[in-house]
Amino acid sequence: MKKILSTSLIVLCLSGCIGYGNGIMSYAINGSSSKDRNFTQEELDKIEVFFGVNTKPSQPYIQLSYLEATGEHGASMDDLIQLLKREAAKYGADAIIEVSRISEAREVGTVVMTEGNYTYDAMVLTGIAIKYTENAKKLDGNSGN
Repeated sequence: MKKILSTSLIVLCLSGCIGYGNGIMSYAINGSSSKDRNFTQEELDKIEVFFGVNTKPSQPYIQLSYLEATGEHGASMDDLIQLLKREAAKYGADAIIEVSRISEAREVGTVVMTEGNYTYDAMVLTGIAIKYTENAKKLDGNSGN
């Protein structure tokens, strides 16, 4: 009985750990939907990235999804750009526009004993996945005539 109680207590304490990894969230715009699959690095490299508010390509496009990538402690900008590109690729995006960087305070440690916990600033990148309208027409089978 003591062994079961001890094991249960250890499991309970371990389940109270706070930790984060790199994460991605996306919110579909204009009725777009995502297709989850593995993408090659070559496919991801084709997705253009436009940094800064109001940065947009000169050609016409439609918005597909709002993207937000949050990094774990020590995550690099390149790590988060890859997360954004992977998520944008699921929507069939050609580019990510208006990419902005902010930081978010995160705490690492345990819920039960807060001694030894520490807080760090996590890097957060946001952007909007887009599809160039000429490419969108090709996908729909419309020639544009």
